[in-house]
Amino acid sequence: MLERVSSNADDQFSREFYQRTLDVLKETQSERLWLRTSLRLAKILLQQAQFDELSVLLATLKRSCEDERGIIIMERGTQALEVNAVYLEMYEAQGVDKPFKDTYMQCEAVKSAVPHPRIMGYIHECGGKIYMSERCWAKAQSCFFDAFKNYDEAGSNRRVEVLQYLVLASMLSESEVNPLSSPEAKSYENEPPIRAIIDLVHAYENRDVQAFERILSSDQSAILEDDFIKRYIADLRRTFRMQAIEGIVMPYTRIRIGTLVRILAATTAEVEELLVALILDRRLKGSIDQENSTLLLLQDTTDKTQYEALNTWATNIESFMHTSYAILS
Repeated sequence: MLERVSSNADDQFSREFYQRTLDVLKETQSERLWLRTSLRLAKILLQQAQFDELSVLLATLKRSCEDERGIIIMERGTQALEVNAVYLEMYEAQGVDKPFKDTYMQCEAVKSAVPHPRIMGYIHECGGKIYMSERCWAKAQSCFFDAFKNYDEAGSNRRVEVLQYLVLASMLSESEVNPLSSPEAKSYENEPPIRAIIDLVHAYENRDVQAFERILSSDQSAILEDDFIKRYIADLRRTFRMQAIEGIVMPYTRIRIGTLVRILAATTAEVEELLVALILDRRLKGSIDQENSTLLLLQDTTDKTQYEALNTWATNIESFMHTSYAILS
């Protein structure tokens, strides 16, 4: 009956029907049914963007899961997570960051719960998005991996989108592990969005600048259809270019900045900023000659023959000193 009412086109009728049902359940003290019905009503209010009414209902639901001290009752940990998951959906729809993060942290603190994997998948996905916004790429990668596993277990279509987010976070964290090589992910290789991001990963791993830029610049790219991914394209391009520079300059003791500008299809200012960052992070040993617009690199003297030559030179100096001392004596 409730399912049929939920699909009714008359929103006002649906809400009134649910509210009367809740009143009856409260009178009969059917607490479990009241909770499940309240969560259904919360979903309807969320879909209708009735945020004020939804906030009141969620506050009531949250109190029903807590004791008088405001601590979650152990037996109601699962229900508390379900309520917080709706809170997360509401805050995400409203675009309010602080309560969104605070609610996620509350979810992380709940240990006595066994919710549906779809709910846990969404909570982990929210965590990944929070850490992405904070540029904590490795933490975001971990959250997205857990979200993908949960969605996959639940059979949710969200798994394909979250798999893209997982790959994005993996590239941004410069992880050496390709998440697409896992058995769970391999079965989705032929999905159009995944095919596009596989091509991007191959360009990233091979430091193929032309292929990487072609994929990101294509209007037809399935990757750029996702607003969340588009938000981090600039970060991804920066990470890729820094890795590409490391590979390009490796054989040289000096290289013109103009050469890097041409290879990376970037501006002089962009390349100089990347070089400064690499030098400060000690990923490159060298300096920038501004006058000649050249990167000067220091080579590590780790060649065995160089050490042997220095050792022979030191031995000869020592022998010369001993001989001189003997003559003077």
